[in-house]
Amino acid sequence: MKKGNAGGLQRDNAAAMKKKSLFRMVKPYLFLLPIYLLMVTFKYIPFGMAIIKSFFNWNGANVNLFVGLDNYIAAFRDITFTKSLVNSLWIAGADILIVLTFPLLAAELLYAVKSTKKQYVVRTAFTFPMVVPSVVIILLWKWILAGDTGVLNNILTSVGLGNLAKPWLGDSRTALGSIIAIGFPWLGSASLGGLQFLLYFGALQNISKDMFEAAEIDGANIFQRFIKIDLPMLASQMKLTVTLAIINAVQVFDTVYILTKGGPGTATITPSVVLYEQGFTYRKMGYASAIGVIMFAIIMVLTVINQKLMKNTESMD
Repeated sequence: MKKGNAGGLQRDNAAAMKKKSLFRMVKPYLFLLPIYLLMVTFKYIPFGMAIIKSFFNWNGANVNLFVGLDNYIAAFRDITFTKSLVNSLWIAGADILIVLTFPLLAAELLYAVKSTKKQYVVRTAFTFPMVVPSVVIILLWKWILAGDTGVLNNILTSVGLGNLAKPWLGDSRTALGSIIAIGFPWLGSASLGGLQFLLYFGALQNISKDMFEAAEIDGANIFQRFIKIDLPMLASQMKLTVTLAIINAVQVFDTVYILTKGGPGTATITPSVVLYEQGFTYRKMGYASAIGVIMFAIIMVLTVINQKLMKNTESMD
C-alpha cells in the first residue's frame, strides 16, 4: 500500500515538474504575445487589407469595384509616379553615400579620442539633436534655404557672392539637391546619420584591443588598420545602415511635403507624396494602396540586393 502511494506520489511529482517545465518554456512567449497581437492588429492586418484594396477602385468609403491589376498598370503609366521613383533612386544613392562616410568618419575620430570623458561629451553633442522633433529641424532648414529672406542667400550676399543666391527650393535644378543636403553634416538626424554614428561607434568599441595591438606590432598605419580591421568588423553595421538608408529614401515624406510638396513641378516628388495626394486629396484609395504595395516591393528588392552584395563582399574578405 505504501509502495502504491509512493509510486502515485512520484507520478504526481513528475507530472507537476513536467507542467512547470512546460510553463517555463512557454513563459517568454506569453510575455511576447501582447506585442505580437498589437503588431498583427496595427501592422499586418492593415497591410493585408491594403494589398486586397489595391485591386479595387475604392474611394475609402462605399465605392468598391474590382479592377484587377488596373491600379498597378496606371501607376507605372503615371509620369508623376515614375518621376517619383527616379527621385527616390537619387535620394537613395545620396543617402547611402552619406551613411557610409560622414557617420563612419565621425565614429573613427571619436574612437581615436582616448579620454572617456571627452568621448562622452562629444557623443552627447552628436546625438542631442536627435531628440529635437524632425519638423522643427525641417522648418529651420526651410528658413535657411528661403529665397529673398533665407539665411544662406543673405550670407552669400554679405560675402560678395550674391550672384550665387537663388531660390534653392523653388528652382527645379537645385530643389532635390537642397532636400538631400538637409541636416548637413548628417550626424544629428535619427533617420540619417545619428543612429548610424552610434552603431559604428558601438561596434568599434567592441573590437578587441589585441587586434589593434597586433596590427601596430606588424607596422600597419592608420589607413591599413582601417581597411584590414575596422571595415571587416563593421560589415554588419554597414549592411544595416545601407538598408535603413534605402527605406528612408523610398518612404521619405515629411521633409519633402513640408518644404516643397513635391515641387516645383515634380522636381522633388516622392512615392510617399504621390500616395498621400492620390489617397487623401483625390480619394483614390485603391490606387494609393497599389502605390504602397509597389513601394514595399521596391524596398524588399533593394534590400535583398544590398544583402547579397554585402555578403559577397564579406566572403571576398
